[in-house]
Amino acid sequence: MRPPNHRDPRSRRVFQRRRRVPAGVVFRQLSAVLLMLAGGSGIIIGIQQLPEQVDVVLLVSEAVADLIRGVQQLLEAFLGLAAVVLIAALVILATVLILGGLWRLLRLIRMLTGKPTQGRR
Repeated sequence: MRPPNHRDPRSRRVFQRRRRVPAGVVFRQLSAVLLMLAGGSGIIIGIQQLPEQVDVVLLVSEAVADLIRGVQQLLEAFLGLAAVVLIAALVILATVLILGGLWRLLRLIRMLTGKPTQGRR
């Protein structure tokens, strides 16, 4: 293994001076910090003044009531859709039963009149 020399990028810097941070980076970071702190403080002050202008309990209770009404309407819509699907299924079942009954009635009439049936039966 080679001893670390000063030209090797993996060598450790023990006694070297630290590089200076550019002033632009410091200014950008400081301005971001100040803007974030000012924005957060403004939001907190706005939230503190909110109860004076709006009744928060009334707002929350109306929101919950609206949510319950919405869920109730959604369930009623699903129930109505299920009723329509059930009625359509009953109509299809009735149609199949009537057509099947008519077909068997025709076969019975043909069998009773004595006409020979075509086919393997």
